[in-house]
Amino acid sequence: MKKKLIAVAIATAFAAPAFADNSNVEVYGKINVNGESFNTNSTAVAAASKTQFTNNASRFGVKGKEDLGDGLNAIWQLEAQFDPTGNGGASGPFNGTRNSQIGLKGDFGTVFMGNWDTPYKVAHNKVELFDNAGSFSSGKLVGVNAGGKTYVTRQSNVLQYWTPSVNGLSGQVALSRVTSAKTTTVTQYSVAGNYNADGIYAALAYENRPDQTFIGKADTATRLVGAYEFGAALLGLTFERLTTATAATTTGSQSNWELTGKYKFGASTLGAFYAQNGDFNGVANTGAKMVSLRYGYNFSKRTELWAAYTNLKNDSATKTYKAVLTPGSLGATESGFGLGLSHTF
Repeated sequence: MKKKLIAVAIATAFAAPAFADNSNVEVYGKINVNGESFNTNSTAVAAASKTQFTNNASRFGVKGKEDLGDGLNAIWQLEAQFDPTGNGGASGPFNGTRNSQIGLKGDFGTVFMGNWDTPYKVAHNKVELFDNAGSFSSGKLVGVNAGGKTYVTRQSNVLQYWTPSVNGLSGQVALSRVTSAKTTTVTQYSVAGNYNADGIYAALAYENRPDQTFIGKADTATRLVGAYEFGAALLGLTFERLTTATAATTTGSQSNWELTGKYKFGASTLGAFYAQNGDFNGVANTGAKMVSLRYGYNFSKRTELWAAYTNLKNDSATKTYKAVLTPGSLGATESGFGLGLSHTF
């Protein structure tokens, strides 16, 4: 018995440093699922309505850091998608990589490599009501060009640098080597500058995607976001200009905008946005409009019951934009409502 106790003591002594090294590991995640029902007035589709359960960016992750001395830290994060509804079609519980990285953080800022949201996308997060996920988000319209390509993305194979925040000012740069739609390897880049202090938020972001539509021509997006918080309320405005290649030497453009509002009272939060995509390349009635309403009730700091309604209408000369159902005819309108539950841990 004495020998066994000595062996356990020795094993514990050797194991202790390993446990200490992992004491800074944080396990986190979010489960967000809703039931929803959508319908469209289009008569040119096989299904004019759909009722389903939808996963809204549910995730599971671990992250941590190690103090390397002199103000320098090694940082890391591994985050995976998780679909509680099973609608993702994956054979296992984890069906994709979300924000994941390894890097260094110090007085110089933060630099890392991995798979991460673009600065262009993150610039809008302050005024985003639906976590950039699900059927009710303004990301169904704002950030989507006339060709159906979205800039509400995270980028793989990326190197990012974040400046330190100085008096509320900060910036982010992302470079990624990707295989374009034309099967060539190109460098995409996304940059943003931000101010966030005293209830005022402002961001200017730009993204460049070579060969997205035509070889030798880049599609681009420029976004300006502003928000003002006063008491329990927030008002936000987003304006963006998207250019899309129409040929190897020409591009067309469109202007999109969104007005957002949010108000907290007691355990409840009310939110709404109106978004509009402008005509593409001067062709009349090629844009779309979308309005969403959101109500949330917080049972606790981690658990929220929420309800939402949305209406998305394509202009009479387009059928590009959708929330859930494919718009089979020009000018199709789609509407839906949902009830969801989310828990953060």
